Amino acid sequence: MKIIKNNLLLFLIFFAFVLRLLVVFWGYHGDLNNNISWSETAISHGLNGFYEIDSWDYSAPNQPPLYILLFVFLRKIWEAVGDISGYLNHSIGVFPSAFVWFWERRGMILLVKLPSIISDLAIGYLMYLFLRNRNKKWAIMSTGLWLFNPIVWYNSAIWGQTDAIVNLIGLASLIALLNKKLVLSSALIALSILFKGSLLVFIPVFFLIALRQRQKAKNWVISLCAALLVVFLTSIWFHPEYDFIVWLANLYKNRILPGEIGYLTANAFNFWWLVDHGKTYDSKVFFGLAARVWGYLISLGLIFGLLPRLKKIDEGRVFYMLALTSFITFLFLTRMHERYLYPFFLMASMLLAYKRRVLPVYLTLSITHLFNLYHLFWVPNLKIWENLYLNPGFMIFLSFLQIVLFFYLYVLFFQTTFEKTSNFQSNAASKKTKR
Repeated sequence: MKIIKNNLLLFLIFFAFVLRLLVVFWGYHGDLNNNISWSETAISHGLNGFYEIDSWDYSAPNQPPLYILLFVFLRKIWEAVGDISGYLNHSIGVFPSAFVWFWERRGMILLVKLPSIISDLAIGYLMYLFLRNRNKKWAIMSTGLWLFNPIVWYNSAIWGQTDAIVNLIGLASLIALLNKKLVLSSALIALSILFKGSLLVFIPVFFLIALRQRQKAKNWVISLCAALLVVFLTSIWFHPEYDFIVWLANLYKNRILPGEIGYLTANAFNFWWLVDHGKTYDSKVFFGLAARVWGYLISLGLIFGLLPRLKKIDEGRVFYMLALTSFITFLFLTRMHERYLYPFFLMASMLLAYKRRVLPVYLTLSITHLFNLYHLFWVPNLKIWENLYLNPGFMIFLSFLQIVLFFYLYVLFFQTTFEKTSNFQSNAASKKTKR
C-alpha cells in the first residue's frame, strides 16, 4: 500500500493507458478515413498546393496545417514499420508474421489514435503538477476524474478524435501565461490554433490576463514575433509564395472556421437543438437576424459579461471563466459538433481543486455529454441505450438540462469569491523569501 501511495499518480496514468489500449479497436469512426486519406494524399502529392486539390476520396481537408503534418508524420511511421517488419519477416524466420498482418490491417488505426491517447495522459500529468502546490489531495482527485472520465477516453481511444491534442497545447499555454511567460504562452496558443481552431474562443481571456499582469512592451513585441514565427514555420510548406499571409487568412476564413455542416446544430444537444434539430441552415432568419448572427451576439454578450470579474488574476477564477466560455460557445453558437464541449471538462477538472461545489454539475454534465457523443456513433452497440433516442423528448430533455446547468454555473460564478493572488505566485514568493 505504501508503494501505491507514493506512486499513485504513476499508477493512475498506467491504468488509464491500459484502459485506452483495451478499447482502442472498439470503434472506427468515419472521421478516421479523412485523416488517413489526407495523410496519404499529402505524401503522394506533396504539401505545396495540398489544400487546392479538387478531388478527394472522402471530404476536402478542413483542418489547419499542423493537423495535416501530424498525420503525414504518422503515416511515415506506419510505412517505415511496415517496411522493416516485412523485411525482417522475410529475412529472419522467427520474426512473427502475425505482427506484419496486424500492422498492415490495424497499425494505422492505432497510430492515428495514439497521439490523442498520450495527450490524455499528458494533460493529467500537467494537471497534477500544477495543482499539487495548491491542494495535493484534490490534485490527485482532479487528475483521476480526468483520466477515467468516460467522455475523455471515449473521445480519444474509441472515436479517435484529436481534441486532447489541441487542449494539451492550450493548457500548456495557459499555465505558461499564469506563470507570466507571455512569449512561451503566445507561441503555444499559436501552435494550438494551427492544429485546430477550437480554442480561439479563449483568446479574449488570455489577452485580458496578460493585460492585468502588466507585461512589458518588449514582451508583447517578442510574443507577437514568436507567434508569427510559429505560424510561418508550420504553414509555409503548404503555400511557399509571396502572398502566404493572405492565403492562410483565406484558408481559415473560407474552409477551416466555417466547417462542413452549416446547420443550426451539428449534433450538439444545445440551445439550437431546442429551436430546430433538423437539417436547418443557420442562415435562417429569426426576429430579423440570421441564426448564426444571433449565436455570435448571445455568446459574445455572455463571455464579455464575465471579463469585468477578472480584475485580479487568481487561478480559480481563470479556470472558471474559461470553463464557462467553452460552455457558452457550445450552447449558443451554431454549427456546433457534440465534441466541442470538451474544453469545458478540462477547465472544470482544474476548477474542482478550487471550487468543490461544482462537482455535482461536473458529474451530471459528464453523463449528458456522453449521451451526446454516443448519438449517431452508436459504439459500443447497446440496444438499451439506442432505444432511448427513439423518443425525441430524450434529446430535448438533455439539451434543456445542460442549459439549466449552465445558467446555474453562470450565476454561481458571480457569487463566488476566490483568492486574490494565485497560489503559484504565493508559493514562488515564499520560496524566494526563504532563499
